[in-house]
Amino acid sequence: MQKKLWQKICIMFGLTLVLLIPIGMIKNLVGERAERQQQAVSDIAASSAGPQQLFGPLLVVPYSERWTEIIETKEDGQPKRELIEHSENRLLYFLPEHLNIGGELATETKQRGLFKVRSYVLNVSIKGDMKLPGNYGNPKPLHNGRISFGTPYASVVLADMRGVLEAPGMEWGGKQYAFEQGADLPMHQANGMHVTLDTPPVEFGAISMPFAFTLKIRGIESLDFIPAGKQTRVELSSAWQHPSFYGRFLPDPQTQQVGETGFHALWSVDALASNVAESLYKCQAISCYDSFGIRLMEPINVYSLSDRASKYGFLFVCLTFAAIFLFEILKNLAIHPAQYALVGLALAMFFLLLLSLSEHLDFVLAYLIASAACVVLIGFYLSAVLHSAKRGFTAGALLGGLFGSLYGLLESEDNALMLGSLLMFALLALAMVTTRRLDWYGLSQSAADNSAII
Repeated sequence: MQKKLWQKICIMFGLTLVLLIPIGMIKNLVGERAERQQQAVSDIAASSAGPQQLFGPLLVVPYSERWTEIIETKEDGQPKRELIEHSENRLLYFLPEHLNIGGELATETKQRGLFKVRSYVLNVSIKGDMKLPGNYGNPKPLHNGRISFGTPYASVVLADMRGVLEAPGMEWGGKQYAFEQGADLPMHQANGMHVTLDTPPVEFGAISMPFAFTLKIRGIESLDFIPAGKQTRVELSSAWQHPSFYGRFLPDPQTQQVGETGFHALWSVDALASNVAESLYKCQAISCYDSFGIRLMEPINVYSLSDRASKYGFLFVCLTFAAIFLFEILKNLAIHPAQYALVGLALAMFFLLLLSLSEHLDFVLAYLIASAACVVLIGFYLSAVLHSAKRGFTAGALLGGLFGSLYGLLESEDNALMLGSLLMFALLALAMVTTRRLDWYGLSQSAADNSAII
């Protein structure tokens, strides 16, 4: 009876949908473990130092405008004049003409339970020059008042001051100045430090002030730079082999080197290409400024790979059920839906094994152990279900090939679509070749004979 055959196909399809529940639960577990890893990063950052961002130095000149307002009133019918003194404080900002930053990045690992966080220590040298117009450019008074300048200072913004290991001071115009706490900038989240400079004479002409200083800072996962100079040049070297460059500007391709010995990168940014100069007086948040930097990527992120693998769970179950069904109809066997369900659960268990093992072992070894365990278990089980050790071995070999293909898809993310398309075409071709002489109408009698099992 042809009806029995379609009933079994519908049962198998229903089982496949039901098996999406445990696979979906495993996928949610992968997301939960990834969130716990991010929580470990946050915990370490809370007790040490977080991702770092470097901005500066900026020359800041406070100044004030004082003016007198005359208010005319009448008292007892007589005119009265009242003089009110006003004062308004403002800031002038000056960017370096040339800013050269060179650093060496040493990496280390911090661990919180099973979760590892990549941290770094940066030894950086910063130097350049600041060109100042005469009398700071003689800012225009807004109320026709008198302009008076305060004490200038140079500010350096650093995202997390807890990461400062060494800050010996700044050399400015041939003199040495000590750093003081606080960036003293009217910006949100503008942590950092500053040096108080000598005040030039009341009247001075255009001058060029060279500066230089060194820092040793600690951070985790990422390092960010804001190009403060009219010409900014950042050069970084490290033994870390897996950098990820990001932001508004990428390193110069001619100088970028990434290999087994580490990486070397050079950024060159002109002020015309960034928004730093125009944002100084407009934006009160450090996040408004263009920036660039690197992330210390792990070579293999077990949670992203496990998540990608679990997305193929439905395909795995469908292909495995289809292969068993072909064995069933070609060899005239009777396989109970419960046996299909057990095979499907074994496949779902692979993704759980992969996740748990990859937290303790290298992903390649974890994948090999999890896939080998599932192939052996399913192959052994199918030897009894298909009434032949040879058939069970063949089914296990096909499943092993499927696991190998999945690993190829995981490793070749850029070519995953092409490889997946070729794999599906090959499996479809194999099914068509295998069943090309099969009399599907003749299966009705077999279905009728096995109706009691179904």
